[in-house]
Amino acid sequence: MDIVEVQKKAIPQIKELIKKEPESIASIEKSGEGWTVQCHFLEKKSVPETYDLLKIFEFKLDKNAKITEFKQVKKVRRGDLG
Repeated sequence: MDIVEVQKKAIPQIKELIKKEPESIASIEKSGEGWTVQCHFLEKKSVPETYDLLKIFEFKLDKNAKITEFKQVKKVRRGDLG
């Protein structure tokens, strides 16, 4: 399975779990026999946009791209993402 397939399978599951559309995918990495995906989600909209508060979640997927666990890893301001 390649990264594009993992993304296509993971995003619908992620939306179902978090009940929001991800702002972006920060990373998709092969990890052991599975995958790790990190996504940004908007928590609080601000003006200017650089002050938006984002949550970063990490999702662990098995070799078939089914989510087996997830957790919030941090909160950041959009402007601090670099």
